[in-house]
Amino acid sequence: MEREIVNKVAIIGGTHGNEYTGIYLLEKYHEYPHLLQPKTFDVEYLLANPEAFKKNRRYLDRDLNRSFKLFDLKDPLLSGYENARAKEINDQLGPKGDSRVDMIVDLHTSTAPMGVNLVLTKTDTFHLMLVDYVQQRMDEVTVTLEQQQDHHFLMTVADRHVLVEVGPVPQAQLKHEVFEKTEKTVQLIAEYIELYNQHKLPQPSESIDIYEYFSVMHLPTDPLGNICGMVHKNIQDRDFQTLKSGEPIFHLFNGKDEHYEGEDCTISFINEAAYYDEKKAFSMSKRRTYHIG
Repeated sequence: MEREIVNKVAIIGGTHGNEYTGIYLLEKYHEYPHLLQPKTFDVEYLLANPEAFKKNRRYLDRDLNRSFKLFDLKDPLLSGYENARAKEINDQLGPKGDSRVDMIVDLHTSTAPMGVNLVLTKTDTFHLMLVDYVQQRMDEVTVTLEQQQDHHFLMTVADRHVLVEVGPVPQAQLKHEVFEKTEKTVQLIAEYIELYNQHKLPQPSESIDIYEYFSVMHLPTDPLGNICGMVHKNIQDRDFQTLKSGEPIFHLFNGKDEHYEGEDCTISFINEAAYYDEKKAFSMSKRRTYHIG
């Protein structure tokens, strides 16, 4: 494993303006800085999308967490608030590919019962040991992988990164249990970095299971593109469980059911409120075992 020390860590909240947990956890750390005072690295905090937060919206013009492809960051013709804000964040923390900060921890929430979901875009030893460290010390922790050639996530401005997604919690609401789990996850990530910097990491697990996203299922629509059904009660709240061919997945307004046709897979983000703008019903993934080290 690489032994380059992690010197600077940015903890980010409010990438989506109506996900309050990360925003107010940053406020808590600002007011009570002694709660997170690492010895071997510097930490800084960033409210990513303040204008969306003021308006209690996920975003104003486009999803900020889909705005960090290198191609987009270098495009002077892209307009709108989030495109401009992405360039500002890239200038402040990056630039992407040669960032000033060594690691980014981006805090999110979901309306789906995800538990604690750690999102990776890469599976080198550092990142596998990181998520394993958290998973061994908390219950209900799942790990997902979203790989792209030029990734659009904010956290990919830094070479090392992890996205923390905790749910369920409604949009624009604080929920004690979700806040508590998010804070504990951040503390464990900080512990991991401290031990990594001091070459004192404990022996990891031999392997870890990761859910690799491969597709998305959209809500049923009529010929005009209007939603004409809903997620079936059969799969509601079954995040990170197996969906089998033949199971009902949608209940249509005409009273009929639509059934899943395809290979067995794992589903998550089921009926996620934030995804209604794109009519997404749930995400689909395959579980794969990764050996650590």
